[in-house]
Amino acid sequence: MRWNKEEVEYLKKTYPTEVSIGEISNKLKKSIKSIHHKAVRLSLSRLKIPTNRPKNKNHRNEYDKKYFLKNKENIYKNRKKRMRLNKINLIKKLGGKCGVCGYDKCPAAFDFHHNIKGKENNISVLLKNASKEKLLKEIKRCILLCSNCHRELHYKGS
Repeated sequence: MRWNKEEVEYLKKTYPTEVSIGEISNKLKKSIKSIHHKAVRLSLSRLKIPTNRPKNKNHRNEYDKKYFLKNKENIYKNRKKRMRLNKINLIKKLGGKCGVCGYDKCPAAFDFHHNIKGKENNISVLLKNASKEKLLKEIKRCILLCSNCHRELHYKGS
C-alpha cells in the first residue's frame, strides 16, 4: 500500500499527539500495524503518557494499614462472628451434644477434648486463624464435652 503526501503529513501531525492509533487508522483507512511501521520509518515517536504508578513501593501496605485503622471495629466484629459460626459448625459435626452427659443447649459451653494422642494444635487457636482443612483434621482427634464434664475429666483430685 502506498502512502500519499497528505497521509504522511497527517501521520506526522497526529502520531506524536494524544490521538489514539485506532482513530488515525480509521481516518487513513490503514491498519494499525502499517501505521506503526510507517511511523518507525519516519522516526516518529508517540507522546509518553505517564502511567498511574505510585511513587512509593510500599503503597499497598500503607493503604492496607489505613483501611485497617479505619475499619478496625468491623474487622474484629466480623472475625468474632466467623469464629462463632465455625465453632457451631464443628459442634454440629461432632454430634451437637456432650459425649458424657448429653448437654446440648449453649454452644459457648462446649469444649473440644483431645481423646487421641498426637495433639498438634489447640482448637481455640485454630478457630482464630487457621484454614477449615486444618480445623477438620484436628477435630477428628477430639470428642465434644460440656464445660463441666471436661473439667471433671481433667480434675485429678486433691
